Amino acid sequence: MTRCSKVNQRTKPTLDAVDAAWSSVLSTLRFARLHSKEEQPLQRQLDVTLLTGFLGSGKTTVLSHLLEHPGDLRIAVIVNDVGAVEVDAHLIRDMTSQQISLSNGCVCCALSNDLSDQLQQLSADLYDVVLIEASGVADPVNISHVIHGLPACRLDGIVAVADPTSLDTYLDNPQIASLLSRQLQTAHLVLLSKSDLTDEAQQHRAIDLISAIAPGSRIISIRKGEIDLGLVVGAAINGVSMPSNEEIDAFPFASTVVSPAGPWHPTDVGRLLDKADHQLLRGKGWFADGKKNLYQLQIVGRRWSIDGWRNDAPCAVVLIGAHEGNVAAAETMFRSLDQL
Repeated sequence: MTRCSKVNQRTKPTLDAVDAAWSSVLSTLRFARLHSKEEQPLQRQLDVTLLTGFLGSGKTTVLSHLLEHPGDLRIAVIVNDVGAVEVDAHLIRDMTSQQISLSNGCVCCALSNDLSDQLQQLSADLYDVVLIEASGVADPVNISHVIHGLPACRLDGIVAVADPTSLDTYLDNPQIASLLSRQLQTAHLVLLSKSDLTDEAQQHRAIDLISAIAPGSRIISIRKGEIDLGLVVGAAINGVSMPSNEEIDAFPFASTVVSPAGPWHPTDVGRLLDKADHQLLRGKGWFADGKKNLYQLQIVGRRWSIDGWRNDAPCAVVLIGAHEGNVAAAETMFRSLDQL
């Protein structure tokens, strides 16, 4: 509880934190200058950019935009998703020639060996950069440790995506605040997503919150995931990251998959979500109606959207919550649609 109460004291960053941020700037610039003077490096290192952010912040939307506008870069992607159905990987599967999926939600502990092996394999190929989309409950420090441990790879930067519509609520939640703060504090660049869904006051409020947690952070507001690749690749040189060796407990979360999802009429699904008092953090996937039409379902807290889907996709919806009971109740809620 003590650690969480410190996180909520957002308007009083310590001098140690500011000093750490400034030291990070100096060391980053120093490295950049030395690196630029090397005419022929002894070993080619593969640049790795980590895309982090809590559940529903908009990471996949950002990643999709980057892959649609790669410029002259050859980009490989590693996607780590929560749940047995790899929804995020499915959404971008046709956008890059090299995509690797790591399942079960957290690039740490058991999955660190898989990540290390995949990065080593990619370093032998002629890719310019690897983008890792971490799951919303992953600790970016654990992932960066894996990257730093590989001589053939270089951590190019950590980019966090933050949702201004839910930032305040999540930071006031003791279960979420520690991990979310960690994601923001370790980022060289923070992308404030969904600017098209928020007003100017909400934007300024979110910027104030992020600045209090991570002084000196570079913050850019974006809409629909639109960000220039040149700002994301090279984030370590362009931004500030506050180093952290603090250990945090793994974020407790529960997930399940509703499969098969449907046949449900989209109007019935919308009405259910409007009136239900579910406690889901995130929901995503696809369902079919009685005519076998597919629809994509996205749930972030109390917000939801249903859109027609013309491509192939599994009829399955991943549900993510902080407790088993919340997820089980939401699954029962969706199963009630089977009776309509």
